[in-house]
Amino acid sequence: MRTLLLLALASCGGPDPVGVDAPPPDVASMEDGTPTRQACTSLFGNKLSASDTFGRLDGYLVAIVAPSGMNSCNADTSHVHLQVKMMNAIYDVAIDATDGVTNMDDVHTTTIEHVLPDTPWVEGWHTGLLADYVSLGVHSPDMPLQTKQQVVDTLNADFATANHVSIYMTTYGPDGGHLVHRNGNGHDGIIVTAPLARPTSHLRLLSFTSEVF
Repeated sequence: MRTLLLLALASCGGPDPVGVDAPPPDVASMEDGTPTRQACTSLFGNKLSASDTFGRLDGYLVAIVAPSGMNSCNADTSHVHLQVKMMNAIYDVAIDATDGVTNMDDVHTTTIEHVLPDTPWVEGWHTGLLADYVSLGVHSPDMPLQTKQQVVDTLNADFATANHVSIYMTTYGPDGGHLVHRNGNGHDGIIVTAPLARPTSHLRLLSFTSEVF
């Protein structure tokens, strides 16, 4: 009789006794889509604001350029360069992995799960926004120091399956941005992966040893 009852529940759309305790699907992975990667480029778009403008770049991560002295694809020895596709053009985003002057380990980083700040992800370049680590509940003691290689490995892990990204940054020109770290005055840089996820996205925060907040 118990077997017949379970079969009846299943045939009528009732609860599946086998799947009662199954975890919910990974909403972030379903919404983010399959990542697309392509060879890095040295040809960039020109639709960002002029230098020293804070905003958020919403686009698709297509290449990750490791620190090197090769000078191709905007590479340099102290940054990880992200190449983000926005409106059919590629834009460069420089992420500090070490002190570019002294080459001493100086980058602190942590992550939080938080709703995407400000407006929802919409492909494009958005200005008039503010971002502040303290308002997100993060202070400098919460951000451990990492070696250059650890920063590179950490970022690669963040981006392993990333498709959509939102990056709070300050432009260095119409083709790219930098200062993706603690700056204060509402201009803190943030890397957001899974920006379409609900209820929270993955926010990567970075700072330097000299910054106390």
